[in-house]
Amino acid sequence: MKALESAARIVATQEENAFVDGSRPKPPLLDGGGAPTATKQASYLGRSDYITAHVNIDEDDATQYQDLGSRQGALHNFEAKIRRNVSTLEIPRGTLRQSLLRNFLQRCRPWMPLVSERDLDRLDAKNQDTLLVIAVLVAGSIVSSAPEAADHGRRCYQRAKVLFYTNSEQNHLHTLMATIFLQWLNPSGPEHISIDNSSFWLRISVALAHQMGLHREPDPRLTEAKLRRRIWWTLVTRDNQIAASHGRPRAINTEDSNVRPLRLDDFEGGDEDALLFMQSVLITSILGDMTEHYRRGTLSVRKKIDFEDALRRWLKAVPLSLRLHHPETMKLNEYNFKVRQLHVLYFTALIILFRQDSKDDPPSPVSLLAASFISGAYEEYLTYEDIAHLSVTSIFYLMVGALIQLSYQRFPSLATHRSQEIEIMTLSFQGLKKRFPSAIGAERVMNQMMQHSTTLADTPQSIRMVLTPEQKEFFAPFGPELCRKWSSVFDTQPGFLAGIDDFAGAGNANNMTMSVGLGNDHEVRKNGAIRENPAPMMADPVWGNNASLLLSQDDEALFSGGQALDSVGRWWWADWVPEADLDFLSKSI
Repeated sequence: MKALESAARIVATQEENAFVDGSRPKPPLLDGGGAPTATKQASYLGRSDYITAHVNIDEDDATQYQDLGSRQGALHNFEAKIRRNVSTLEIPRGTLRQSLLRNFLQRCRPWMPLVSERDLDRLDAKNQDTLLVIAVLVAGSIVSSAPEAADHGRRCYQRAKVLFYTNSEQNHLHTLMATIFLQWLNPSGPEHISIDNSSFWLRISVALAHQMGLHREPDPRLTEAKLRRRIWWTLVTRDNQIAASHGRPRAINTEDSNVRPLRLDDFEGGDEDALLFMQSVLITSILGDMTEHYRRGTLSVRKKIDFEDALRRWLKAVPLSLRLHHPETMKLNEYNFKVRQLHVLYFTALIILFRQDSKDDPPSPVSLLAASFISGAYEEYLTYEDIAHLSVTSIFYLMVGALIQLSYQRFPSLATHRSQEIEIMTLSFQGLKKRFPSAIGAERVMNQMMQHSTTLADTPQSIRMVLTPEQKEFFAPFGPELCRKWSSVFDTQPGFLAGIDDFAGAGNANNMTMSVGLGNDHEVRKNGAIRENPAPMMADPVWGNNASLLLSQDDEALFSGGQALDSVGRWWWADWVPEADLDFLSKSI
């Protein structure tokens, strides 16, 4: 802790270089010997916590030597020459540049609230193509629909890599933030090893954060204390999402951190996305913890109950401004891209938590409804042309929903609206793979499962599933508009959702049963009223009248070519399918 206090004293004495909280940018000064000066922050060292002697270790004194690894002399000149050469790469200017900056602020910053519009405006006015600005342009290009944005984004990325590896940015916080923004670019899927994907840059970000001591609660006297907390929780969120999407170990162990949870006063005044980010930190942490237990085989019954309680608490704590449905009328609120993305995380966690252990059993009713909600959200993305504005982790959420829907195709009484929902998933994958190669592997997984599902015999009996009183709380704040399975799942008795006030503002709900395949596909009866279901957007069926998958010639060529099934996501779905399915999949892996 002495080292942390020493580092805090050093930084507290300087005029803060990070402009993000309103201070003026000022490059740090390095003395010839490389020892810490008033403007050079010491690296975090915590070894004094477990190494003792008759006197305490003086970590401050340990830094007082020449940094042999500092950039100087021939190496410095060589790096400067590299930067001059790469400066010939054209950087977006004019209206395209403004478009990319605006896209970053609207689509990326809500999930990474590290720089403000005021900061970017100030940098842009000075035409400063620093590592941080170039990384912002890279992220903005990923969520841009402009035809030339992708090419400019790739050039910016190449320039950002050179600036990073030649140590062009002396402000370490700016360097760290840049590595976070670069995680929006994924030129290759997780099935292939890469030094350019989000997983690679995440681990660079975490390594820098640990060096800088961001895993420890910052001294409140530091000018950038609030920024440091936001950076840390951004990294935690990204780590949870990427680890869950890939089935890999997390880079951060939160047991090593004592950074307190975020509060509203950690954000700049008037930041409308503060609550959104705080909620995303919570739900991604639940998802990351849950998938880690599944991957390690340590998800006990007690731990599963704890996760169920955590999801209920999260849902109850969602602010009114971030709700999907109005708490009194239960009508779907006006489309909000960010709110939809937030709830897709929640529904994904539900699907994974309530997956069935027995391969021959129908899907859990909780997973059934959650998958239909995900389908509804992606249908809205398609309608509002927002598929191009999603992050790469949205591919995993889409695949989770798609595989659950495919898993109940062998139960005809559960397969209502399957043509529309599968078509939504197919079109969504087509849109996502235009930007992210990761979507190609996930789409192949879905296509393989779709093709094989036609070889399985249908289960003839009608399936009737029941939600327990505890399970119904997971859907208490929602209505039917985004969920095609709603009318065919919930009992249509009048008032079955009346009185959910204790949970979402209306009273205690009676025990309700879910009857699959019994309701009218076009009507929903709620509190005695009959409403029209939204007309399905996608009418082109991918399933024939005999419930067989209709393959195009290209699809048939894909499957007949013996191409291997990609491994993305296999860690969590392979044990859902029957033994016959596993035999089929093993032949193509």
